[in-house]
Amino acid sequence: MTDRDVVDRVGNLFERAVIRLRRRRPHHKIPYATTIKGAPAVRIMCLVRPFLGKARQLQIDRAISSWQPRRSGWRPRTDGDTSIPHVTPVAVAASDLFTVQGASQEACDRAWLAGLLEGEGSFLASWDGQSSYPVIKVEMCEQDVVERVADLLNTRLWVEAARTERWRPTYIAQIAGHHAAGWMGALRPHMGLRRTAAIDAALAVYNPIRLTEVPPICVVPGCERPHRSRGLCNTHYMSWSRDRAKGRTPRITPLR
Repeated sequence: MTDRDVVDRVGNLFERAVIRLRRRRPHHKIPYATTIKGAPAVRIMCLVRPFLGKARQLQIDRAISSWQPRRSGWRPRTDGDTSIPHVTPVAVAASDLFTVQGASQEACDRAWLAGLLEGEGSFLASWDGQSSYPVIKVEMCEQDVVERVADLLNTRLWVEAARTERWRPTYIAQIAGHHAAGWMGALRPHMGLRRTAAIDAALAVYNPIRLTEVPPICVVPGCERPHRSRGLCNTHYMSWSRDRAKGRTPRITPLR
């Protein structure tokens, strides 16, 4: 990756060095890498496999099936048991990261989502012409992964057709507004420097217009019609909206 702080964190978990690579093109950013091989890599693969999508699980299965250790030692069992007889600091770090034992599903899901958004997510500030609101977006070709994201974020899945014959369709999960702001605040402590800066930028320009405590009826004195928006009923809201659209001083004062 080109995010040095993220790769440094992975290197610390793997207890491996981080190296600087060459740019592929002069205008590209500098990439960084850390690598773990052999039995320690197999241990990590077995620990994280249940949390990954189908494509990554197939990669792990191929990698483990082709592994031939140079000396006798631990090998993964074929009955699905991934227990590790000699737990190394690397394995302990992985179990702490994914809360393999004794953890809540919610904490594990949040850690998985944070890791995915660190690499594949976008934290944006979208402008609708009058106000800005935060957006979290994931767009990938792996349908099962994006379906899990959509389920965790409580949103629906969009499908975008392939642009050319060689490309695969992409799947999109996206949330915006108050819902996205809440997730940004929850995920921010888990993010690297670049994603943290993007979250801060999106939240800094966010001025929510949606009421957190909606009144049952219109706030205009003497009006008892049901609330529609901004504390106003439909009649008073349209009056306020028309005044603004025509550049006049609104005769009605909304809550926001």
